[in-house]
Amino acid sequence: ELSSGEMLLSVLFDVEIMSVTFDPSEYFLFCGGSDGNIFQVSLCSQSLSRDKPFQTDNNGNQVFKGHRNLVTCLSVSMDGTLLLSGSHDETARLWDIQSKQSIRCLAHKGPVTNAVITSAPANMFLPDSRPAVPLPRFSRHLHVSETGDGGDSGDVCVRLGLFNQEEEETFLQKSDKLNALMNAVTDKSVFGDGENTKVRVAELEEEVQTLKKVNKDLYDFSSQLLTKPT
Repeated sequence: ELSSGEMLLSVLFDVEIMSVTFDPSEYFLFCGGSDGNIFQVSLCSQSLSRDKPFQTDNNGNQVFKGHRNLVTCLSVSMDGTLLLSGSHDETARLWDIQSKQSIRCLAHKGPVTNAVITSAPANMFLPDSRPAVPLPRFSRHLHVSETGDGGDSGDVCVRLGLFNQEEEETFLQKSDKLNALMNAVTDKSVFGDGENTKVRVAELEEEVQTLKKVNKDLYDFSSQLLTKPT
């Protein structure tokens, strides 16, 4: 129990357990063993004790058999009817939980270390669906010439190590910096320099207005993009 840290159940198996998962309703616990078997433990059994060895029975404790090597990952569908398992025998299997039968086997070229069942996006089943924000086609090369020679239009240049570069200031940060400079100009010791100071103040005010316009354009564009029907 998470709130108290109390152990509610301990199940002893004859083999090493490599992966565990619950079904959505938390009626069953599925454990992947190092021998390739998947053990289903009933959590609602009348004879459930705090410490117990695993034994198959008619109360929900069953074994899924099909993998030939250790089971590294498990995932249960949202309706609790299907179980997905991945194994070092280079296969991923889909099981019908009620019958304990393997209904599909997906072969891979290496050990399966992670697999999960997730809900499919709604647009996947719409043949005429289009992404709200179209993405350009990626280039096969890491670096693309600046002039675009030898490359197709629409290529995207992906450069590594951008996270090491200094982050560019946002428009809000630039605006705050300009406001600070303008406040400093209003000081008499600075403002009394003559025409050069007045020209500088005018330039700063013009740049502030430009930044405000850019911020407004970005806000309008983002609002239209978010409210655009898909």
